[in-house]
Amino acid sequence: MFFDEVSLELEGGRGGCGVISFHREKFIDEGFPDGGDGGNGGSVILEADENYNTLQHFQGRKNYKADPGTDGHKNNRAGHNGIDLILKVPVGTLVINQDDNTLIVDLIKNKMQFVISQGGRGGYGNAHFVSSTRQAPKFAELGDIGELKKVKFEVRIVADVGLLGFPSAGKSTLISHLSEAKPKIGDYPFTTLVPNLGVVNLKKFGGDSAQTFVIADMPGIIEGASEGKGLGDKFLRHISRTATLIYLLDPYPYDEKTIAEQFEILQNEITKYDKNLLKKQFIVCVNKIDALSDEDRKTLKEDFLEKFPKMKLKLKFISAVSGENLDKLAFDLFKMLQKKGKTKEIPVEASEYHDYTPGLHIDEHSFTVKKMYSVKLDGFQKPIVGMLIPPEVLPERTIFEVTGKRIQQISRMTNTDQDDGVARVEDVLQKMKIFNELKKIGAKNGDLVKIEPHIYEFHDIKR
Repeated sequence: MFFDEVSLELEGGRGGCGVISFHREKFIDEGFPDGGDGGNGGSVILEADENYNTLQHFQGRKNYKADPGTDGHKNNRAGHNGIDLILKVPVGTLVINQDDNTLIVDLIKNKMQFVISQGGRGGYGNAHFVSSTRQAPKFAELGDIGELKKVKFEVRIVADVGLLGFPSAGKSTLISHLSEAKPKIGDYPFTTLVPNLGVVNLKKFGGDSAQTFVIADMPGIIEGASEGKGLGDKFLRHISRTATLIYLLDPYPYDEKTIAEQFEILQNEITKYDKNLLKKQFIVCVNKIDALSDEDRKTLKEDFLEKFPKMKLKLKFISAVSGENLDKLAFDLFKMLQKKGKTKEIPVEASEYHDYTPGLHIDEHSFTVKKMYSVKLDGFQKPIVGMLIPPEVLPERTIFEVTGKRIQQISRMTNTDQDDGVARVEDVLQKMKIFNELKKIGAKNGDLVKIEPHIYEFHDIKR
């Protein structure tokens, strides 16, 4: 089978935790903080590789996760970074976000890399938090989680020339004689079940060895292919990658269609699938002329041009079996490609991509604060981080929610079992001016502030 679509869950590795440690040596009772940082989690990186042409190597597995970072150590020793997970995909792979069906990146170039799921940052050890006002911090950060992405890979074959035609038109035979490709060939419909790629070198036809282009034959398209009939609907998408099309017509079609009727049906199916594909440059080739007399060739040409008079300069007669006029066809295609440019340099649409850079850097300090709802507490409860407050002191509390990349990252990396760690969150709320915004919208002592994944108590402390 030809695997050109697959859905996966990709997750970066979790960062290692920072540690709480104080230097110890003989005759020194209270040493300085020396807890090391945790290592960064590995990232999931996609790499386009021309040695792959399907997604079959992803068959049977739906989840991929990079290695986590390791925890820090005492004596200011940092943990190891997790190993990045590099997934190879064919050149021409579209990466689509399953949540909103938007294009994330178009991996159009060989060796192109894209960090699809960033690894989590390693947590800072307590040595990192030493300051003039905090001489002996007794807290450290947890490692952050890695990014989780639900994506769909969709391969669109990257070729300069695409072959279109009814089953048994001779596409596989033509590509095998133009290039060194060895597709399966038989005298029955739908011999080709997967697209075949071949490199055409004009040296074979008396040209220069540097004159090359890539040609692909698509499985036979029949009437109704754009609506799901036959095999053509599975491969029509690959036509979008090609710069030039060859409509290969069969003077002896398996369903008795004339060459004019074949051409009309092929163009109709392409129009129904994507009318923009009709704008591509093309050549119309009548194949198998080795079995036709001169009179039959003349009749075929006249009948075709009577219906499509504007195709006179585009109509070619060839024989993939005997090789007749194949050299002319190869040079004509190369000239057309030189004039228009090769598709491999043109992505499906402009999409931003990033070369791999290690580490996680969040400098997004924006945030939003909103009032959610009020709750009544019955008895002593502790669904939150902070002190217990009897219900008679504060019978009703209002819940506020704070969102923002940086503040949520800090909350995720806070060990709420460490009082000093919770105090550090309060410091950050002050420094980022979130505290003031909460007061503006009505937060008072004992209210609850939700910052994923924790809920904190609000304390109006004068500083």
